[in-house]
Amino acid sequence: MVSRDGLPTVSEMLQWAVLFLKKPNRLEIELLLAHSLSWSREKVLAYPEKVLNKEEVSRFQELIKALAEGEPLQYLLGKQNFMGLDFVVDKNVLIPRSDTEVLVEEIIKIAPEKTGLKILDLCTGSGAIAISLAKHLPGAELIATDISPEALQIAQVNSLNNQVNHKITFYQGDLFEPLTQDYKFDFVVSNPPYITSQEMQELAPQVKREPHLALWGGADGLDFYRRITKQAPAYLKPDGFLLLEIGYQQGQEVKQLCEDNGFREVTIIKDWSGNDRVVKAYMR
Repeated sequence: MVSRDGLPTVSEMLQWAVLFLKKPNRLEIELLLAHSLSWSREKVLAYPEKVLNKEEVSRFQELIKALAEGEPLQYLLGKQNFMGLDFVVDKNVLIPRSDTEVLVEEIIKIAPEKTGLKILDLCTGSGAIAISLAKHLPGAELIATDISPEALQIAQVNSLNNQVNHKITFYQGDLFEPLTQDYKFDFVVSNPPYITSQEMQELAPQVKREPHLALWGGADGLDFYRRITKQAPAYLKPDGFLLLEIGYQQGQEVKQLCEDNGFREVTIIKDWSGNDRVVKAYMR
């Protein structure tokens, strides 16, 4: 695994990683090598005979060993793509997932084209939902809350990186806690913690590395939905919408919670795999 001067080439380091990992994923390996070299993946593939220095070798080996121990790829890279935008992520925030794009796209589809559209994003985490909406809805004004100060720091960095920091106000606090009832919104949206206690025990090793604060939704996974559906009517304008991401088995229960709290025209939207993913509720 060494070149003539005793140091490995790009090709040799890639092969080392394939042999080191029990279940190697070639794309992940190439991305981590590119990250350790501050290259693009395309450059890694274009220069297989490039010789690495000792620091580059050490940096790459540390990343591969962390991957083998279950650290999520996105945390090692320090970023994740969502809705065509790049987001900084670390151990303090949930990694944005493509399933959540269903929620964002539904809001974009039904949002009226007007200035001054008011949107509240609860449990904002990395800010993926709020920032994506700010990019796609030019007339929108957003407030985003999260109980974690560390998560809010990441969200604020992401809003700056994506040039929408002037459109989003971030508040630290538990759900609606930072807001007075003078606030009225056209949309209240959230991807809250919804994993059940039983499911928490069965999570994949990589998911267990994500913040439990952003995953666990109580014994039955519905704690946050109970609170949000009860409190949201006080913060919605007439004809406002509540949109919630849900676990694939929670659709009917969350729909019932919405109806019990005065929402109408409650519908369940499926993701691209055909699973229940979003509950949309209308407040007359």
